Amino acid sequence: MAIDLGGADALLLVGDSERSADLYYATRFRAPGSFIFLWTSRAKIAVMSDLELDRAKAQAQVDQVLSHSAFVEGLRHQGQEHPAPHQVLLAVLGELGLRRLLVPAEFPFSLADQLRQAGVELQAGPTPLFPQRQFKTPEELQAIRRSLHAAEQGMEAAIAVLRQARIGADQVLYSEDLVLTAQRLRQVIHHRLLDEDCSAQRTIVACGEQGCDPHQEGSGPLRAGQTLILDIFPQSLVSGYFGDITRTVVKGLAPEPVRRLYETVHQGQQLALAQICAGAEGGQIHQAVQDYFTAEGYITGEKEGHLQGFFHSTGHGLGLDIHESPRIGPRAPALQAGQVVTVEPGLYYRGRGGVRLEDVVLVKEDGCELLTTYPKFLEV
Repeated sequence: MAIDLGGADALLLVGDSERSADLYYATRFRAPGSFIFLWTSRAKIAVMSDLELDRAKAQAQVDQVLSHSAFVEGLRHQGQEHPAPHQVLLAVLGELGLRRLLVPAEFPFSLADQLRQAGVELQAGPTPLFPQRQFKTPEELQAIRRSLHAAEQGMEAAIAVLRQARIGADQVLYSEDLVLTAQRLRQVIHHRLLDEDCSAQRTIVACGEQGCDPHQEGSGPLRAGQTLILDIFPQSLVSGYFGDITRTVVKGLAPEPVRRLYETVHQGQQLALAQICAGAEGGQIHQAVQDYFTAEGYITGEKEGHLQGFFHSTGHGLGLDIHESPRIGPRAPALQAGQVVTVEPGLYYRGRGGVRLEDVVLVKEDGCELLTTYPKFLEV
């Protein structure tokens, strides 16, 4: 993988690669503690703590691993008893002869200020920092497939509980003689994901009115006859790649307005899927879905202080981040072969609930490959 330094001596990243997808992508090394990474035109260099030094030498996809403590000791010999992080970094840059650096747009301001005061030239890199992350290798595709499989296993675990749930007074659901809440069902999903070596945060189990806010996680008792949005997006504890799936179901019989809402979203998703291919404009795909919903009588806008209708993007890239380039939304550029994107239109109306369906596809020259395998159905 080549990098365009734009006239700089090196790319500089500082952070931990468990939280920085770019840092993990560049090194293929997962570390919970912060470290220094430099990428010159000739080499990738990681400066690691003693705790991670040997593991980095064995696992990191870099050309050279340097000891952080060796630079600290060197500064102490020069009279700096407790060198600050920026002083250690300056020592590294000095030894390597690097003065002009490319840094990510989110580079820490305080560290940038300290480096500039020491005479280091900084320039902000592009966003995204590594555009090639959009194009998945066969190994990355396999990692995404595994995370999607985990997400589908979590979905099936939730559906199994809902199938067995009993409908009590006021349409409240019961499981094992206890009220079935969003929190309990979320725990079922998360336990299943752990069995698949995945973890998840902010999993959405949103019933009825709660589902009208697309990012509402959901809480409290679940009820029959109401829409229930299940949005599961786990990250693999092994590879770091995400899966993402959304289904909307109703326990028991769905009211006719909900049936029509569901079918409209389903058809809108099929419309988007049919248009996805290399060269298709993401903005045009999104607009086609929006126009279809409007033609079916589902208007988007504000009502009584709340947004209703279809007011989010049709899809987003998926990989080491749950949301990454490219997008399928307003003014989004053309898709390219090798990209992995979600397709997740939704409609949200208070009084009826929310409906969202989400699958993941691989963009190809002549269409797209559906990576999601879990079926779609409304009633359970």
